[in-house]
Amino acid sequence: MTKFADRIVPIPEGGVMSKIFAAFDYPDALSLGDGVPDASTFPVQELKAMTIEAFDEADDPVINNVLFSYLDGGYPKLKEFIFDRCMNKYNTGNPEMDSIQLFGGAQQLIDLVAKIYCNPGDTIIVEDSSYGGAIFSFEEYQANVVGVPIDEHGIIPEALEETLKREKNVKFIYVIPTFSNPTGIEMSLERRKAVYDLAVKYDVMIFEDSPYFELRYSGDYIPTIKSMDTTGHVIFAGSLSKIICPGIRIGYAIGPKPVMDAILNGKINNDISGPGIIQVAVAKYLEKYDLDAHIAECCDLYRTKRDAMLAALEREMGDIATWTHPEGGFFLWLTIPEGLSGKDFAVYVAEKKHVVLYPGANYHPKGEDVNAVRLNFSVPTEDQIDDCIKKVGDALKEFIELNK
Repeated sequence: MTKFADRIVPIPEGGVMSKIFAAFDYPDALSLGDGVPDASTFPVQELKAMTIEAFDEADDPVINNVLFSYLDGGYPKLKEFIFDRCMNKYNTGNPEMDSIQLFGGAQQLIDLVAKIYCNPGDTIIVEDSSYGGAIFSFEEYQANVVGVPIDEHGIIPEALEETLKREKNVKFIYVIPTFSNPTGIEMSLERRKAVYDLAVKYDVMIFEDSPYFELRYSGDYIPTIKSMDTTGHVIFAGSLSKIICPGIRIGYAIGPKPVMDAILNGKINNDISGPGIIQVAVAKYLEKYDLDAHIAECCDLYRTKRDAMLAALEREMGDIATWTHPEGGFFLWLTIPEGLSGKDFAVYVAEKKHVVLYPGANYHPKGEDVNAVRLNFSVPTEDQIDDCIKKVGDALKEFIELNK
């Protein structure tokens, strides 16, 4: 049998996630595990019209080459639109220091950043509840992934500095400061400044992953860490997946030009280029339609769903659990009583109530079990949210009794 590389960790048969996904075998299965937008927000007809318009221009040899040949670094008009928007609207990016590159979604960028920075054994610092897809990617490059404690204001600077002092060969700090996946927590302005100052002090990069930062439903906008960057220590990652649709596979990064050049070289070795026809169609969409108005409509929908979930949680579990109150994004973090296993609880909910949710262990380095689960509110309808939370609440009461 072929022996895989040491860095490849096989998914065990009969593991926690396979038990959870078995809930989908039942016709009444519902999911709070997804991490995608509501499909009703996808601008399908607009994108269709823009794609047809792009094809109609293909008789022009220059346009034809952009649409159907290799497109190193991304379609210039699309890059320019995104870069200008980030600079003018969010003060994120400096044309004298930074450049922008496009990627096949932010996930490709996550993989490439680890690829260009990490030798086996190098350290990547993450929040101790962080995006599982990033943790798995970092671990595949045999990095030493170290979690730093967080609270309701984000990563704790004192703990971060202790980690920076203790760990060797720290290559970057990976944070999701705005409506984190999985917790929904937003890092405060003071914490963002502190994280940036520590990165400069210890001369390590910050990888600021922010796919949800424009999906705010309440509260005030907090500047990106990249907007504070005067020293070239921050890579800012954004995505069109959450505000337009995931299928276009367009993520972007703004960072110091030498860093962007190195990441682009890694991308060229990975897939040569992204699809020109999609990037041209998306650029046309952004030029013709009002993106801010579209985002506002998305926020109205998600605000209603978030509020429905918060109300249902208070109704069903107000006396036995706690949860975060996100001001944006797609997720909240449900903490069950101390001493209970989030893994076991997620399996119990799947087996007994046929509701899929993801255990907190999926978002911790080394898969450490915690008494928490991630809940998604962007995908289910309001009725489904009420139904799911009722079932999860019933399951938690039963689970507490079983574990007395």
